[in-house]
Amino acid sequence: MKILKFYETSGTLKLRLDTLEDLWAVQRIIFENDYVKSESMRRFRGNENDTGELKEVVIKLKVEKTELDKAANHLRIIGKITEGKPLEYIKLNSYHTLSIAPGDVIEITKEEWHDYLVQVIKNAVKDSRRPRLGIILADEEKALVAYLYGYGIEFKKEVYSHLSKRMGQKEFTEQQNKYFEELLGIARNMEMDVVVIAGPGFTKDDIKKYAEEKGMMKKMDKRVFFFKASTVERSGVYELIGGREVEQLLEGDRIRREFRLMGEFLEGLGHGRSHSGINDVAEALKSYDAEIVLVNDSVLGRKEIKEVLAEAEKGKIKIEIFNANDEAGMQLHSFNDIACM
Repeated sequence: MKILKFYETSGTLKLRLDTLEDLWAVQRIIFENDYVKSESMRRFRGNENDTGELKEVVIKLKVEKTELDKAANHLRIIGKITEGKPLEYIKLNSYHTLSIAPGDVIEITKEEWHDYLVQVIKNAVKDSRRPRLGIILADEEKALVAYLYGYGIEFKKEVYSHLSKRMGQKEFTEQQNKYFEELLGIARNMEMDVVVIAGPGFTKDDIKKYAEEKGMMKKMDKRVFFFKASTVERSGVYELIGGREVEQLLEGDRIRREFRLMGEFLEGLGHGRSHSGINDVAEALKSYDAEIVLVNDSVLGRKEIKEVLAEAEKGKIKIEIFNANDEAGMQLHSFNDIACM
C-alpha cells in the first residue's frame, strides 16, 4: 500500500492498494456514509432495448456496505453514485458496486479522520515492508500448512504422510521421501519471503537433511528455517508466532503485539486494572483509569464504539485495533469486543 495524497481540507485520503492485505486494511476503515471514488466499469445502454456495452468511468459512491472476497482478490464497495465522469455514462443516485483489486487507486472521504483510523493505514504501509511468512508444521503422520498475512493467519490443507509401521524398510523410505518431496514442494511454491518448517520430534530435522542431500535448499528462492514446535495442530502455529525465533523474523509484527496485549489485559483482570465492555470502558475513560484501549475491527463502524474511541483520542489514550478473526481478536470478542487497561 502507498499513501499518495491526504487532502486534509476535504478529508480525502488517496491510496494505491497493492495486495489482498491492503484490501483487508481499507475495508476495516470504510464505514457507512463514507465516500469512495475510483475507476470502474459500467454498462451503458442507449435505450431500454439495447444490451449495452461496458464503459470505463470514474465513480464516487456514498457507501452502504463493503464485502471482501479473498478468493477473488476483490473488495466490493456498494452504494449510490454521487459523482462521476463521463456524465453521459453514469446515472446519479443509482446503485453501483466498485470492485477494487490490487493495483487500483481509491480515494476515501470522511467527515473526520480520527488518528486511530489513520494509524490503521500507516500500519498497513509498514506491514507491507515486513517479510511474508509461511509455516509448515510436520511430524511423521501429517503436516499443517499456514500463511501469515497482515490480516491474520490462513490455514491451508493438511498433508498426510501415509506412512505405516507395517511397511517394509524400502517401502517406508520411498513413501517418506514422497512425503518430504511434497512438503518441500509446497515450501518452494509458497509466495512468501520466509518459510518456517517446524514440529515435534525428528521429522523437521529429517526434512532438512533430505533437502540438503538432494540439493533442494539451493533451489529455494526464499529463506527457510527449521524450528521446534510441540504440535502440528493450529495451536502449534500460534506457539511459533509467540516464540523467540519467529519474533526475530517478524519483529514488531501486529499479531504478536495483539497476543502480548491480550495477555496483559487478562493478567490485569485479577488485579482490577482491566475493564471490558462499552459501559465499563467509557467509565474507565471518564475516571482516567485507562492507558490503552483494545477494540476489534469488526465493531469500528458502530456509533457507540466511535463515541468511546473519540473520547479516548481526546484524552490522548492509545488505541490498538485487533483483527476480530484472529485468536486474540476472538478472545477480545468474548469481552464484548472492547476493553481497556
